[in-house]
Amino acid sequence: MAQRKPSLLQGSSPRHSDVATDVLPLIDSHDFEPHFRAVGGGSRERRGIRLERVYWDALAHMSKDSGLSMVDLVDTAAARYPDAGNLASLLRVLSLKWLLQRSEALEESASLQSLSAIVHASPVPTVIMSREKKILLFNDPFIGMLRNRFSVEHPADLGRNLRFQIDAHLDEVLEKLNAGRGGIIKTGFSIAINLKVMRGKIHVAPAPDRLKSRLIGYVAEF
Repeated sequence: MAQRKPSLLQGSSPRHSDVATDVLPLIDSHDFEPHFRAVGGGSRERRGIRLERVYWDALAHMSKDSGLSMVDLVDTAAARYPDAGNLASLLRVLSLKWLLQRSEALEESASLQSLSAIVHASPVPTVIMSREKKILLFNDPFIGMLRNRFSVEHPADLGRNLRFQIDAHLDEVLEKLNAGRGGIIKTGFSIAINLKVMRGKIHVAPAPDRLKSRLIGYVAEF
């Protein structure tokens, strides 16, 4: 009896079957077959392009997102990168890069939404800080703390001339925390609004996001 050959979906190594199931998308044999389309015509240059269907799908998304027709999209790509040589290869690269950029933007948006939920669920004054020491997110207890210390009635006034500083160097804190040499750091902080200044202690930890360049701070003393 002849041995049955493994299909494209099965993989060649049983040890990796579970990994492939979790990571690799399902594909079929027709996904590998290039599909020919004639793009252009009339007063426009007519180009015969052969691409796998997945790239045509990506280009269709690009076309819809940009508001350009497929003809305009291909003409623009060819004009912008005249030295690319192979137009089909150029379109493959452009469509994949566009999808990667969209994926990164969606991940970034989801990350900020998750961080916002964490910050607003905290019962103590809590902030998300960037590497540049900019406050990206804060919760109601943080606003309440500033109102009490600076006698500010309207939340919009809190952002005017507000300066936030922590005593530790943020780059060193991020390097230490991301390297796993400690899950939390306690340091001092100061907030200044106009000529008034308040000081306190803050617990700093890495924010649970993909970028690993943000910190979450829980105010411990003020």
